Amino acid sequence: MRRKKQITCEPITDAELDIMRVLWQTGHPMRVSEIVEKLSETRSWKTQTAHVLLGRLEEKGFVNADRSGYYHTFSAKIKETDYFLSESSALMKKVGGSVKSMVVSMIDAEGISNEELAELTSILETKCKELGIERGT
Repeated sequence: MRRKKQITCEPITDAELDIMRVLWQTGHPMRVSEIVEKLSETRSWKTQTAHVLLGRLEEKGFVNADRSGYYHTFSAKIKETDYFLSESSALMKKVGGSVKSMVVSMIDAEGISNEELAELTSILETKCKELGIERGT
């Protein structure tokens, strides 16, 4: 079985992650003022604050910046799934665990809803079928 090449990302702050979530959700280039507006319910930033954070994200390789027009626009350079895979892998390495132990601890700690558990079960069953693994083996 071939594994997908994993991207290793630099850590980002919670504020930077908020910006990335906006860019991932919209899926298109955005002006800084649009990003600030989207975050206005949870963050009281001036556009200059967002500019600084976007500059850091650009340096870390998370965003593309287009400065060709009057308004600068920013877009996500990496996929949300790649970022979360990188973070999950880093956490597992840090605590010395496995995927199994991480999932089991989340379920045991009631950190997962019944709905999420049903969805995960479906995902695992589909993956097992793809790999030809029979239940209970």
